[in-house]
Amino acid sequence: MVCCFDAQKKHEYFVDLHTHTTASDGLLTPSQLVAQALQAGLMAIGITDHDSTDGLREAITAGERLGVQIVPGIELNTKADDEEVHILGYYINYDLPWLQDMLASLRHARWVRGKRMVENLRRIYNFDISFEEVKKEVTQGAVGRPHIARVLVKKGIVKDIAEAFEKYIGTHCPAYEPRYHLTIEQGIKLIKDAGGVPVLAHPGLLKDQKHAMLAIEFGVNGIEAIHSKHTPEQCEHYRRLAHEHGLIVTGGSDYHGEKGKDMPQLGDIKMPCSIIEDLKRMAHVTNRLTQSV
Repeated sequence: MVCCFDAQKKHEYFVDLHTHTTASDGLLTPSQLVAQALQAGLMAIGITDHDSTDGLREAITAGERLGVQIVPGIELNTKADDEEVHILGYYINYDLPWLQDMLASLRHARWVRGKRMVENLRRIYNFDISFEEVKKEVTQGAVGRPHIARVLVKKGIVKDIAEAFEKYIGTHCPAYEPRYHLTIEQGIKLIKDAGGVPVLAHPGLLKDQKHAMLAIEFGVNGIEAIHSKHTPEQCEHYRRLAHEHGLIVTGGSDYHGEKGKDMPQLGDIKMPCSIIEDLKRMAHVTNRLTQSV
């Protein structure tokens, strides 16, 4: 269920802070995504590819041409106990060599995990699927589970991506394969060391809410309270939680370019553009603290 920020006003401009491109597991190139943002009436979008900043330069160039502001970001998949906890990072200094080395290592782990999951699908279910087919779904980033799901859809094994995750490649499914993850603390520190603002992504999707509290304890600066898969009640709960801890409230659709009634669409979540200034101010503070260490 989509829950939009309830402070929308006609004179305000809006931003969707959570989107993905072909630099990770999105279907649209950075330029295509920016063009779609313009059509959706958005003033700005956050580009938050998984473990990758490779789409940012193209997106920024397209944004300058089309008049759409780009909030440079990333989404890190961290892990606590047996659950993935995603941490968004905004306004990171993405050209840092050490950061790119770390991200390259994380993407390599995705390739290894993807190959193992395909092997599991072949071995457990005798599915006619190959890793070569999955790689064809990848434009420039690393293999992600959505790439595997798209092949399963194309072959008619499942009706949609949601079914692929629910039955075969979700976290607790037989074909699921774990991979190397940063811890929550490591992910938050990495973003701050790169001068960025760490934000807990879609906390309503967490099975164990203690992990949301751990992210707060380890120093996130914001909570993605407004998300396309949050109920209105969850949106309100996480907004209150953010306010209680003095954290920024962010929001985004988590758009990957997929069509369909159950898939988030660009601009489903519209946050006021004033949130960008909040993130910039926090990034400035983070950079000042990082440089003083």
